[in-house]
This record gives sequence, structure tokens and C-alpha cells, in this order.
Amino acid sequence: MESKDTKETTTEATFSEKKYDIYTKLDEIKEKKEDPQQKLSKNALKKLRKQQKWEETREARKLALKEKDKRKKEEKRKARELGLIQLPPKKTKVEQIPSDMKVVIDLSFDELMTDAEITSLTLQLSRCYSANRSATRPVNLYFTSYGGRVQERFNTKLQNHINWKNVAFETRTYWDCFNKEKLVYLTADSNEYVQELDEKKIYIIGGLVDKNRHKNICYNKSQRDEIASAQLPIGNYIQLSTRKVLAVNHVFEILVRWLECKDWEKSFLEVIPQRKFNAVERKKRQENNDVNSISVQYPQCEGNEKSCDE
Repeated sequence: MESKDTKETTTEATFSEKKYDIYTKLDEIKEKKEDPQQKLSKNALKKLRKQQKWEETREARKLALKEKDKRKKEEKRKARELGLIQLPPKKTKVEQIPSDMKVVIDLSFDELMTDAEITSLTLQLSRCYSANRSATRPVNLYFTSYGGRVQERFNTKLQNHINWKNVAFETRTYWDCFNKEKLVYLTADSNEYVQELDEKKIYIIGGLVDKNRHKNICYNKSQRDEIASAQLPIGNYIQLSTRKVLAVNHVFEILVRWLECKDWEKSFLEVIPQRKFNAVERKKRQENNDVNSISVQYPQCEGNEKSCDE
């Protein structure tokens, strides 16, 4: 692990390199301005000067932010001493009963995504880890075909992944890691439905963010690899106003919710974003949330159903 001094030196070196690049570009621009055949637009020059100013004030902004954080902490400390605010209640540790089920996120679609979509995918993977960590029935989570820009982003921006527990980062494909007979690719394009989750099965979620550009891609992949496919029974319980294509973390959260409560409808209502529901389902979800709110406010009342925790 790099020391603090090493990190600071690296940061300073990177900053110096950026500063050097900006000044080099400005020198090139000045030379171009002298040549009437190579004029640069005012907007481009303005943008470059703005970037230069941003880099020059980086250290000042960092110091100002540190001072602001320090001031806020001091104000909070004094407020607590005066009894103006109370410490938030400590989170109760979730009693976990690990599941034998394996969930795979297939990361073999790197070349089909833009850089922004790669960023979105890595954030969704982080949410999968968080959901599994707080679940009462955590699963064994695998990231297969791990590499490319996803791995690069984890190594540079999400470095705490090296401390993640119960997560395997596999550079191999899922068919190299597991028995094909146990694999089930979850895709909304399949003709088969998952009625109940089988903890002996290995469920695959396609690690893809593409705004539905590539139709049937996960289903076609399952057919080529000659493995089973199935879709979640969303249409049997709720009606959506959009296609039954969900974000990676939403599919994963639905799986761990079902393991907790064995109720598809409840899992769908708690996980799927409200914008995807039609008007009837939005009302149903609101009623469900109201019931949960009453249960929290009046825990002593008998007959209040305890729903899966969000």
C-alpha cells in the first residue's frame, strides 16, 4: 500500500504535468495566432484559459474545503456539548444467515459501452456490494470477465474494493468458473420465468449499461453459450410503463430481497424505481409505503405486518 507521502508526491507530479500541458498548449496557441492561416476560435481559447485558472487555484480550493470541514466539525462538537443536537442512534448490526446461492455479474460487455456508461456500471456494482453487505441473506457474489475499463476504474477511483468481503473478482468467464448445468442467465427477453429462486443455481446478471441499444444481447449470449435463461416474473405481479429492463443493482437487490421475504411483489415494489410503474402501481406502492410508515411509528400496535427492510 502506498504511503501518504508517496500519494502526495504522485498528486503533485500529476498536477505539475497538467499545468505544464496547459502552458504548452497556450504557447502553441500564441504561435498559431501569429500565423493567419492557423487561427483558433475565441471559444476554444476561452475554454483553455478557464482550465488553466482552474488548475492554478486547485490547491487553494483544497485548503478552503479542509477549513470548511474543520469548522463544521467544531460547530457540531460545540452543539452536542450544549445539548442542541443529539448523536444519531447506533445502527443495529444485521444478523446475517448466509445463503448458498451464487450470483454472477457478467462483465464481458466492456467494448459496447461509452466511458460514461462504464462509470455508471461501476457505481451499480458498488451498490450491489452494499446491498449484499446489509442483507439478512447475503449471497456469494462474483464479477466474471473482470478487466478492461471496469478494472481500470476500480483501480483508480474505487480502490476500497480490495477490502470487499464475499466478492470474487474473476478475470475468467462464467463458463470457465462454474458448471454450465447450474447457470441461469437472467434476461427480460427469455421465454422462461423464475418462479422461485433455487439456492443451488447460479444466477447471471448482464453487466451492461447501454440505454437498450443492443436488443436481446444477454439472451443471445445465453443461447450461444448453451445455458439456461429466465426472466423475473415482474409482469405477473406489477405493471410497468416501460420495458422490463432494470439496472444491474436493481436486479441484484430484488434477488436478495426475495431471499429475505420470499415475496416477489413486495420485492419488486420496494426495489424498482417509481418512475417505471404505471399509475395503478404507483398508487399501490404509495399505499405500501404508508403501511410501512405506520408500522415504524406505532410498533406497539398488533397486526402490523413487518415488511422487508429497504
